[in-house]
Amino acid sequence: MLRDRMLLVALMLGSATTALVLVVLIPVLPMLAASFGGGSKGAALSQAVMTAPALGLITGGFISAVAIKALGARTLLIIGLALYGLVGSAGLYLSGSPSLLGSRFLLGVSASFVGISATALIAALYAPDARARLLGFKGALGSVGGIIGILIGGELGSIGGWRLPFAVYLVSWVLLALVLLGPRVQVKAPERIVTVGTGRLRVLWPFYVMIVAFGVVLMMTNTQLSFLLAEIGVNAPSAVGRIAVMASVGATIGGLSYGFVRARLSSGQCFVLVFAIWTAGLSILGFAHVPQTAVIGCVVTGAATGLFLPHMVTTLAAAADDGVRDRAIAMFYSAIFLGDFLNPLVVEPISEQLTRHGAFRAVAVFTFIAMIVAALGRFGRAGRQNKDYANGAL
Repeated sequence: MLRDRMLLVALMLGSATTALVLVVLIPVLPMLAASFGGGSKGAALSQAVMTAPALGLITGGFISAVAIKALGARTLLIIGLALYGLVGSAGLYLSGSPSLLGSRFLLGVSASFVGISATALIAALYAPDARARLLGFKGALGSVGGIIGILIGGELGSIGGWRLPFAVYLVSWVLLALVLLGPRVQVKAPERIVTVGTGRLRVLWPFYVMIVAFGVVLMMTNTQLSFLLAEIGVNAPSAVGRIAVMASVGATIGGLSYGFVRARLSSGQCFVLVFAIWTAGLSILGFAHVPQTAVIGCVVTGAATGLFLPHMVTTLAAAADDGVRDRAIAMFYSAIFLGDFLNPLVVEPISEQLTRHGAFRAVAVFTFIAMIVAALGRFGRAGRQNKDYANGAL
């Protein structure tokens, strides 16, 4: 029984590894940019270090689909946790941007191994009712991990500069010990994941285009917020962390409220609400010139994120044919992380022309247009059309 609980703790906390990848360095991005020479070049390099794991998460997702079948979920989890601590802590001693970018890419790959294998084990080891509760709780723990990660990253950055927050990633070795001490269970991916055709998956491409685009929006409070705060005089990593963490607080609130919201609104109305909240939050940040306003903007923007992610998964799952639903959802995460990776490439040129505040306002315009499109019913009709097509009705 004790060994079973040790494994369960490791599986439940596995979601926090992905959250830590995306948030730990937020408070020290300006310090990292300064170490790369400052200016627009330093900012671009520091944001690349921040978003390189997103490309690794995309790559790791495709690797995991093959590796989990060949090795089993427990073995993949062990490999992922071991690699996560090794490459995640590399910033403690690596200096050059190429080596940092490489280690951060591998961190994303390892986080993908951990997340996918942990979810596969939970899905295989627990009955449907328990599985649903555990996966919901696992997601909440991911948000809590993000909150804690930002705060710890800020405090460590104040103590030891931009390098010390990289030590946070060593926590994966604690989870690794729990897995090794737990029961030896093995779960392999079902054959249908790799045997069904891809034709019905291709009809979902409009969803993935939209997901990539809003992946860029999702990362605004991760890659751009610390630079916006610097424009209003907030530079201390601990202070940046305390403000940035409010986006995770908002995401937690949004995620926990999704069931209540979805029970009362149609799918299209949910999209209207999400984009309206995003527009409000990004606009508040775009016009924030004091820390208190930035805190409000972070909470509101985070709430939109917390609502968008489960609603997009639910919408995609409803539109996908039964035979490709698993892969459709897996590709959702690859699309989200592709958008994350593209964020600095898209936003940095805008920031150079309009300042960081102007970039937030520009993205708010984009989400406002999306809100209008959703209000006209385009999102709902697209979902129904793809559902019909995937089922052979069209």
